[in-house]
Amino acid sequence: MVGSLIFVGIEISQNTTAVRGATQQAVSAQVTEMYTITAENETIAYVLGQASLGISKSELSITDYVRFRAFVTIGLRRIENIYLQYKNGLLSKNSFDRIGWEFYRTALVREVWEDRKGHFEAEFVEFFEELRDN
Repeated sequence: MVGSLIFVGIEISQNTTAVRGATQQAVSAQVTEMYTITAENETIAYVLGQASLGISKSELSITDYVRFRAFVTIGLRRIENIYLQYKNGLLSKNSFDRIGWEFYRTALVREVWEDRKGHFEAEFVEFFEELRDN
């Protein structure tokens, strides 16, 4: 009986480790997707560079803004995924250290956030804004 319990405990521990590893891989894949989009899409790359220089929504065409908003939303959903995995105990709080907050602090991305934050749970909105602003 004791041997069976030890075996089950080891199995659970190994399963938890495997789930955490898969979660980390999924988060890495999401980052890779964003880099791939940036490398392959000239408009996104251009607007991303302009965002770092302080461009605002009003300085973009509607089409460029909509494309960039979609790109930023991918990043926001990635952060939301990290947040949910953190809440479920699968990722540690230091997972948020690798997000690249300077991007989310730009004026243009803040404008996108204001457009999109109504599509996220209030608890996540508060969490995101706290991390972004500190």
